[in-house]
Amino acid sequence: MKGFSGDETPLALLTNRTSQKRPRSPTERTGTLLDLDVTDCPICYHPLTIPIFQCDNGHIACSTCCQKLSEKCATCSLPTLSRNRAMERVLELLKVPCPNDGCSKIVTCSETAAHVKHCPFTQRTCPFSSCDFTCSFKDLFEHSVAEHSIVEPWYARAYRSFSTRPFKCGTPEHIHLLAYKRLILKEETTEEGEGEIVVVSLFDIPEGQILYACCIGPGTDKYSYQLKLSSHCGDDLVFNSNLQRVSEVSNEPPNAHFMLVSSYMLPYLKSDICIKREDSLGS
Repeated sequence: MKGFSGDETPLALLTNRTSQKRPRSPTERTGTLLDLDVTDCPICYHPLTIPIFQCDNGHIACSTCCQKLSEKCATCSLPTLSRNRAMERVLELLKVPCPNDGCSKIVTCSETAAHVKHCPFTQRTCPFSSCDFTCSFKDLFEHSVAEHSIVEPWYARAYRSFSTRPFKCGTPEHIHLLAYKRLILKEETTEEGEGEIVVVSLFDIPEGQILYACCIGPGTDKYSYQLKLSSHCGDDLVFNSNLQRVSEVSNEPPNAHFMLVSSYMLPYLKSDICIKREDSLGS
């Protein structure tokens, strides 16, 4: 057996062999993971996300559990200070289907939690106050329009069946403020996924009326909105604000991002709303 020279260590040989490793095509080696439970944290049982930590005995834990346990292993109490790079690499390469029924998305294992958080098929509690109805975001618009639109009685009697057309970002849409106290709009989109849901509310206060819009979708895109009230004589009132993404729609007037209009002016004003994505604000 040939020995090692004084200048060449086994580590150097291993490094040299690794650097000369034969490249493989993406389809040359594939595998099947029979049980996805191995990608769950053994402490909280939630899917592992990067970074993954381990103790010297190899027991792993997610970063959240490590913090809760003060970086001590739940199994052997050794410090969990080392990263498990091999498992992290597995999560980066492993692709799994979305766990929600109806969703056909395939995502990497490490992206699953983030995808489910914003997936239109994830079951969520209705964001309107005092409503415990549960549905997917995909079905939320229909439920919201049917159960949470607030229409003046005279308008409801005149138009027993009414519908709201989807809005296009950057295009002004007329809103009948005298007919609605709460109007629910949905973004028209040709992209995969569901358009945003925007709630436009009118609150009566002693000083007049508050006009306010918010977004109840689970997405991350940022929006702004413009309210434009035009009088018959050509004068305009214009209000611009960020569109707040909320988890609950309150029945109380907001304390920010709203437009205040005097009571005597509202019947004489035509009202429009224009919703824009942040990347289109300069257009």
